[in-house]
Amino acid sequence: MKKAVSLLLVAAVLLVCAGCGRSSGGNIVYPISVSPETLDPQYTNDTGAQLIINNIFEGLVRFDSKGEIIPGIAASWSESEDGLTWTFKLKAGTEWYCSSKIKAEFGDDFYKKFSSEKVTADDFVFACRRTVDPAIASPNSHRMLIIENAPEIIEGKKSPEELGVKAVDDYTLEFKLSEPCPNFTDRLTECEFMPCNREFYAAMKGRYGLTAKHILCNGPFYLTNWDYETTMTCKANKYYAGKQSVTPSSVIFAFENTKEEVLAKLASGSITAALLPPESPLPENVKVNKEIRDTVCGFIFNTADEVLKNENIRKALCSCIDVSLFDLTADNVYAHYGIVPDICASGSVNYREKTAGQTLGIERNEKKALEYWTKGIENLGTEFLSFTVLCPEWAETSLRKQFQVWQTVFGLNISVKVETRTEEEIAAAIEKGEFQIALGGIQSRYTDAVSFLSDFRTGWVFNWKSAKYAAIIDRLAKADSEDEIVAGCYTAENYILNRGIFFPVYSKASRFVVSENAEGITILDSEKSVSFIKARRTD
Repeated sequence: MKKAVSLLLVAAVLLVCAGCGRSSGGNIVYPISVSPETLDPQYTNDTGAQLIINNIFEGLVRFDSKGEIIPGIAASWSESEDGLTWTFKLKAGTEWYCSSKIKAEFGDDFYKKFSSEKVTADDFVFACRRTVDPAIASPNSHRMLIIENAPEIIEGKKSPEELGVKAVDDYTLEFKLSEPCPNFTDRLTECEFMPCNREFYAAMKGRYGLTAKHILCNGPFYLTNWDYETTMTCKANKYYAGKQSVTPSSVIFAFENTKEEVLAKLASGSITAALLPPESPLPENVKVNKEIRDTVCGFIFNTADEVLKNENIRKALCSCIDVSLFDLTADNVYAHYGIVPDICASGSVNYREKTAGQTLGIERNEKKALEYWTKGIENLGTEFLSFTVLCPEWAETSLRKQFQVWQTVFGLNISVKVETRTEEEIAAAIEKGEFQIALGGIQSRYTDAVSFLSDFRTGWVFNWKSAKYAAIIDRLAKADSEDEIVAGCYTAENYILNRGIFFPVYSKASRFVVSENAEGITILDSEKSVSFIKARRTD
């Protein structure tokens, strides 16, 4: 009954919002698959949570709609001649927004104190120290590695207080870096660099960021209501100190929408914008704002399968895949090599551009393929193997040609059954592990290569785990220079590809769409970068 009532409530909210906005701004509705577990900026690694955090918190700087750095809490900043010291002058008098829900929970005195509390340099120092503190175990600690002493602190060899960041005074903040970092201001837009008031954090006693009553906001919006089953409502913050003025009166994040519901609500106008996965059709009444190449597609091998858990068999199949057989002129299909998507950076550079021209993974070699095959069937104690491959309809002809290549190399000892399905059905089968081989996609939740590659430690869709790979990622997390990060990512990527669990063929783009009756909603390189500051409905 509770669930039914919640669904009725969210339906009512969306219907009301669909008719709102005839005045400037209005209400904006955006879908998120599930409610965040936490809105703690220094801890969460969830894209939906980071999207919300970037709209209810303000860091030292932020990106504008064109991807240019503009002031946030910082009024100005400077870099030392050697590039190792960055000094930020904060805007004096900017305030935290203390919700009335906090008053009801903690009383008048507590509310009065924090409703007039200023954002200071110490709030940024405390946030950075929390991120590298081993006791917090932040999944984002590697993003602090450029700061002096961060690697040693993360390893437990130094205390968080030794991190190279300090409050010179209430409104002057200084960072000491371990090496020059030209794009340091870009990094400061990430969630882990958002301020955290240490006194308020301590008063929450482990509940910080878990409800609307346990969080202070200083961004363009503040959190006013959080129903875990249906919606989260954020209202415009009249005390916002950023460079841009806030247009919409509120942003409502709607949870637990299926893909079908999102498409229907986009078409009806009850959802204002959404990031659609590559396999989704484009609904009516929307315009494509941006395409983001966040998905790499290729042959995914399920290593939980009794045959495909044999590495030699996987490598045999990969060693004679002919990418030229596949039509890469189809809609939303782009040539690609490697497993890391185009959107991922390593340090200040795009990872794919940095590694362009370098050999990755298993190369086509039919002689080597036959050697792998012979070893594999000896291990399995059989001479004949059959496989079922899932593929989208547009790739069926290409896949049948690939089957002919396999049969030419391995003779009559192999049989391949091709099953065509929609890309959405293939994605569902991969997620459930109900496949042998699939021509499907791997979508990145991140815009940095380290985080993307770290996901493979858990096996992900391949059901594959490796202690050696985990060790590579552990070393990568300790890299303290840009060159080391790029080299470490390249090593990790090659290790995956050389195990024959994935063979890249092409990439696809997710599409960020906005209702025809809305404008000013922007996205840069991933869903967490969606900004609603200048959003408005025009109906």
